[in-house]
Amino acid sequence: MIFIRYLDIKNETTIDVRTKTEFENMNLFQYNLPVISESEHKLIKNFYPCAIFVIAKSILLKRTHFKNELIKLSKNGTNPIVIGCSRGRLRSPLMYLFCKSIGIKNSKILWAGIKPIFKNNLYRKKDSHY
Repeated sequence: MIFIRYLDIKNETTIDVRTKTEFENMNLFQYNLPVISESEHKLIKNFYPCAIFVIAKSILLKRTHFKNELIKLSKNGTNPIVIGCSRGRLRSPLMYLFCKSIGIKNSKILWAGIKPIFKNNLYRKKDSHY
């Protein structure tokens, strides 16, 4: 299965691929590996149809950096990872595909993204189970 719900995350390494500012404002995951820059994020917000191209180009240009970080965070692909972005529509699915392309098979995408979790306070419910 490609997707995982937040409440089902157990021991996976969690990687937020949103910008540093987004990560700091809604910090839910362990690590931040921004796929796009702040300026690219502003461009996408102003003209969403270009988003997939901006994100794909960014991954392509920074592929060596992303590969090294993902391999390190997944402990050479042995530790499962969950990748999350705002709504789970572009950044995390594209990074998921990148993971698959570099041999990290045990990765998942956070279902519906990080924003709805904060909106619905689901992160508090999960914390109360521990």
